[in-house]
Amino acid sequence: MRRCLVVLATVFAAALIGVPRATAGDAPIGHLGDTLRVDTGKMIADVTVSSVQPVDPPPGFGYNRVGIPVKSFPNSAVVRADVAIHAVRVPNPYQMVTDFTFDGVTPFGDAYKSRASDAPDALDAALTNAPAGSIVRGGVYWEAYRDPVSTVVLLDKKTGYHLAQWNL
Repeated sequence: MRRCLVVLATVFAAALIGVPRATAGDAPIGHLGDTLRVDTGKMIADVTVSSVQPVDPPPGFGYNRVGIPVKSFPNSAVVRADVAIHAVRVPNPYQMVTDFTFDGVTPFGDAYKSRASDAPDALDAALTNAPAGSIVRGGVYWEAYRDPVSTVVLLDKKTGYHLAQWNL
């Protein structure tokens, strides 16, 4: 019985040590307009978030709560962040669209995931062909249905790691 417990404890400890931890310790943090260097190990990009403002829903945005007289969502708005990315080093031209996602975070910790749209200036459309050395600009859209966005966070889609953050 004792040997079994020792083996289980060893396996459990090895599993805990081998699990990567999400941390924002090395992630750059700035304010709107700051250009932050994002280095994922396989990609390097200089990313700038220049503004965050309410806009009309873009084409293809889908269902939203804007204009719906519901007591629980009185201040719903579609919010757009203007983003510029200079691809310093990328393994292939479409890598950033598969790895990067932007979340809008409220002062109370709610996080809005970016939503796809058919807007001609959508950032995802621009990132589908962004070879090394290119600069792409576009908008990231969220539906802010509870509180306004106060922080923009760049995350790795696959791992969830915090890559950069801009405070408004």
